Amino acid sequence: MAGIFLFSGIMIMKKLIFLLLLLIIVFSGCDSKGPDISKIDIPDVHIKRYDQNLFNLNPLNIGNGLEKLSKDYYIFIGDNYRDTLNIIQIHQYITDPLLLELYNKTQETIESLDILESNLTKAFKYHKYYFPDQSLPTLYSYISGVDTEYPIAIIDTSIIIGIDCFLGKDYLIYQQMRIPAYKAKRMNANYMKTTIMEAFARNEFSPRRGGDQLIDKIIEEGKILYYLDKVFPRVHDTLKIGYTKNQFDWCEDNEANIWAFLMENELLFSSDLQKTNKLIQDGPFTSYFSNDSPGRIGHWVGWQIVRSYMDNNNTTLAELMKMRDNQLILNNSRYKP
Repeated sequence: MAGIFLFSGIMIMKKLIFLLLLLIIVFSGCDSKGPDISKIDIPDVHIKRYDQNLFNLNPLNIGNGLEKLSKDYYIFIGDNYRDTLNIIQIHQYITDPLLLELYNKTQETIESLDILESNLTKAFKYHKYYFPDQSLPTLYSYISGVDTEYPIAIIDTSIIIGIDCFLGKDYLIYQQMRIPAYKAKRMNANYMKTTIMEAFARNEFSPRRGGDQLIDKIIEEGKILYYLDKVFPRVHDTLKIGYTKNQFDWCEDNEANIWAFLMENELLFSSDLQKTNKLIQDGPFTSYFSNDSPGRIGHWVGWQIVRSYMDNNNTTLAELMKMRDNQLILNNSRYKP
């Protein structure tokens, strides 16, 4: 009988050890993506809610209200908060029916920005890890009137977030404004963090563009997407590039065919905008390929080239973002889908 109990005890211990090893593997896998940022000391991101403070002003006493807000929101209000014309414009803004509807919808849909602030704090810690000497921006939210061209604006050292551009693809006002479905699908809160960091990266790094051939344009876009890889190591690729899962899968399944098409039609080193714009402009699909393809397919190709380059070369992210010789990146990428 004692032998049976001993045998059972050994079996239980083996199972416990197996489960413990499994847990270690799982949790080490979760921590394996990205460098250790636990010692990166930056202030937690706090988004200043200009939208809430502005729309909560008393319309009958705007001057006094603006004076109280002017210190925290100088970037919006400036010094002329007592100017009659300025007060009239603010009054018209906060009583405009469309803007009021947008503001109320943001309060209903994304009233709290706590999760976004937490995600951005982690992203900026990664940024600080790779770019320790760069200062970090101040962030504000406001009602943009659905500025689809610039949902995120960069002014000096500030990031301005038009939160009314992230209210969900089925939002009635987006439909009434006839925003194309391929744009509207990215207009939800899930895309806020990646859209913000993409705009930040473009402002920081895009002026270093090296040429006007297609290869230059797609590799510059690939650098931005690779930057998102590094500051969002646990975020799915579809959220970085704004593709549906089916569109992303289509790209992976057809990667070799896409590359062959670019090479056979001599598009990679072309500066012909009529030909190359089809590969980099936004749209429901890329017209060179099937309707199942996503738009901006050149961005995706550039991303894969940059990833391959970084996998095969001893280059830091900071060095990559400074590089202007995109031909060198292509040659040394060993990219062969």
